[in-house]
This record gives sequence, C-alpha cells and structure tokens, in this order.
Amino acid sequence: MNPTLYRGLQRGKHLAFRKTVSRLEREEWLSRDQLADIAWERQKALVRHAYAHSPFYRHKYDAAGFHPDRLRNPDDFARVPVLTKTEVREHIADMICDDVSHARLVRRLTSGSTGVPLMIYHDRMQAPVMHALYSRIIGRWGLKVGCKTALIWGIRRPYTVDTYKKSTRWERFLRNSVTLDAHDIMTAERMTRFARLLRDYRPDLIISYVSAMAAFARFLDEGGTPDFRPGAMWLSAEPTHSFQKELIERVFRSTVYDVYGSVEIDRCAAECDRREGLHINADLRTVEVVDKTGLPLPPGEIGELIVTDLTNHAAPLIRYRIEDLGSLLEHDCSCGRRLPLMGKVAGRVIDMFVLPDGSQIYGGGFATFFYDRVKEVRSFQVHQTDRNKVIVRVVPTATCEREDLRNQLLRTFGSYTSGKMQFDIQFVDRIDQEASGKFRYVKSDVTHRISGQL
Repeated sequence: MNPTLYRGLQRGKHLAFRKTVSRLEREEWLSRDQLADIAWERQKALVRHAYAHSPFYRHKYDAAGFHPDRLRNPDDFARVPVLTKTEVREHIADMICDDVSHARLVRRLTSGSTGVPLMIYHDRMQAPVMHALYSRIIGRWGLKVGCKTALIWGIRRPYTVDTYKKSTRWERFLRNSVTLDAHDIMTAERMTRFARLLRDYRPDLIISYVSAMAAFARFLDEGGTPDFRPGAMWLSAEPTHSFQKELIERVFRSTVYDVYGSVEIDRCAAECDRREGLHINADLRTVEVVDKTGLPLPPGEIGELIVTDLTNHAAPLIRYRIEDLGSLLEHDCSCGRRLPLMGKVAGRVIDMFVLPDGSQIYGGGFATFFYDRVKEVRSFQVHQTDRNKVIVRVVPTATCEREDLRNQLLRTFGSYTSGKMQFDIQFVDRIDQEASGKFRYVKSDVTHRISGQL
C-alpha cells in the first residue's frame, strides 16, 4: 500500500495520530533540560496516579514507607520502590487502575527467555503514541510509516492478522506488512519458503529477533546473496553480537539498527543512522542503570536496567526491573538529537553464570570465542546445568576440525572460569530454539533457580 494512503487510514482510525507524530518529532530535538522537564512531569503524574488508583501500588508504596508527595525533584524518582517480575506475575490483577475501564486493557503475554509466562496489560490509549513512536524511529533511517515491512517474529496477537495466508490478504494489504513465524524459521524447508516470499515481496524494512535473523542470514549465505535489498533491518528482543550483525549486513547488503524494548515496555531506545548509541525515548520511557544495591551508576558502567513506561496509565510498570544489563553513554549523538544515549544491551541478568564458590561471571564472555570462527561453527550454545558443569553444544561446518576446536574450547573456557568448572563439548546437528522463538546462545539454569524463576 502507498504510505500516504496508509497514514490516511491511520489518521482515520486514530484521530490523535497526526498531532502525536508532530509532537514526538519536535520533542526529540529539544534540549536535555527540556526533555528532563517533560519526563519529570510525566513521572510525577504516573506515580501519583498509580498510588491513587492501583491497589497494588498503594499497598506496595505504603509498606515501603514511600508516598508520592516525596517526589520534590527529579533525583527523588530513584526513591520509588523497584517493581519485580515476580510481583507482576503474582499481582497483575491488582495493578490495574480502578479508574480505567476493562475496554482500555490490552493483554500481552511473554515467556521472555526463561520459559516462565508473564502477563501484563498495555493501555489502549497508548495506541496513537506507539504509532507515532514507531514513525519517529524508522524516520531516523529514512523510512516512512506504511513502507513495505516483513516481521520475522513469534506469532501472537496483534501479528496473527499479518501471517501469509489467503484469509489475511486484506489485512496485509492495509498494513502493507507480512509476518513470518520465527518459531519455524530453523527448518530449511521453511527458510526456503521465506526466502522466496521475501524475494517476491521485496520489503523496505525487516523487523526480527536477532537470533532468528542471524539463522536466516546464514542459510541465505550458503545458498547465495538474496536479490533484494531492504532499506533497514530492525533487530530487537535480544542482545546483538557483532558476528551476527556483520553476517546480516553482508548477506542483505543493508544496515542493521538496534532497537531496545520488550513485550512489557516496547521501543525504549533505538539507534539513528549515525549508530553512535541508542537514543533513549526519554520523553516516553525512563531508563536507569543501577548496581546490585540499587544505586545509580555513572555513564559507561554496566549495571541492571530499571525501566518505566510513562504512557501506560491502565496497568503501570513503574521502575520495572527488566533483568537486562546495559550502560548509559555520556556523549551526545552527532545527529543533533539531545535524547540521552545508552550502549547496546550487554545481556540479561539470567545469563550470568554462577561458579561453585558462589561468584558470578558474565555468560556473554563465552560467546566471544566464536566470533572469529564462523568458518568452523554454524551455531553454538553454552548452557550451565549445574554450578560446576557447562554443556557446550556446537553445530560444526564441514571444514571444522572437531578435536582441535574441542581442545581450544576446553583451554579457553577453562581459563575464563579459572579452572572452576567442567565443560562437556558436544557436536550436534542442530540446537533447538526457545519456545518463544528466540535463540539463547548462553543460558544458566543455576541463575534461574537462584532467582526463583524456575
């Protein structure tokens, strides 16, 4: 569909769309002080609303000795008690604000990377803002709302209407998009069909899980470069490793952009065409980086991310411990936008590996070994099953010298863990993805058990 027609339909569906787009386009060029003022007013309003209308937040804040009246300056926002996934899982019904009709609630489900289901509610009143935020993000890449889009994603609402079948033809025409099921992408038959479909469809934008797109790119690479070239590749839902980005950009001859978000709080931050960091959408989301004690960390230091959705007044997520690791950046982007920057997400809290003595190391460190071994390894997974045992699964290429690679792995990983862990190197034909459709290169069952997630 022509982008102009698409935007016209969207304006008819959401009367606030055009006004919201203009507002968001102005806000990303404001000064740091102006952006901070906007965020501060929205933070105060959200906390006060949650305390007044959500039984959960009222009880939580009273029990912690916190009251919204204590919010006197922006630094006070860090005093608001942190919200955990366990609390959301157990109390989501009480988080719903009593001044909101159930018609405003949009249910979302996610298993994340843990396999433990989590249900949250978005506010239907967010729709114009989310459309406008999408427009702002892809506009930085030279694209417009309504451009031809392919999503390689886990199929769930609202994407079911986009799946490529006869019954969804009209919806796909209206949205000018098609969704390919990431749950099936690891099979050669499915990927061949996806490649044929994309060759015919020729999307301007591809949105995908990182691991799903990397697997697809490797499959295409072995069969020849695709004869279409998307204007941009939007990768999200997982941290992006450099070897994945290099492969995808080479195969598709396009530019990969990182967008940080989750099912719970989407589109928190995104790269612009300069790719000097991810612009935090600070007028709509608050992203904090804290240490293990909850104290804020200075720019450049990696810590836990605490995220707030400033637009969801139906079932708010305030200072939500999203269990990702990342860092803030101090510099401004050369594009001229003054939205604060964050670095690429460094991983997840659940990807920390627990050593026998109780100390922890970052599981992503294991992945770096494979970065320059793409000719030997198709895929890999480092999986901690016990405090002193790690299974390393490797899908080798035809040219891989298995015993040589095994010895290198044992030597390198043994050094990384100071000889405290045992490694079982297994060469396999394939590695299954998670039920969510994502693929986890490193994962620890021990961290899950300790954090009470399993």
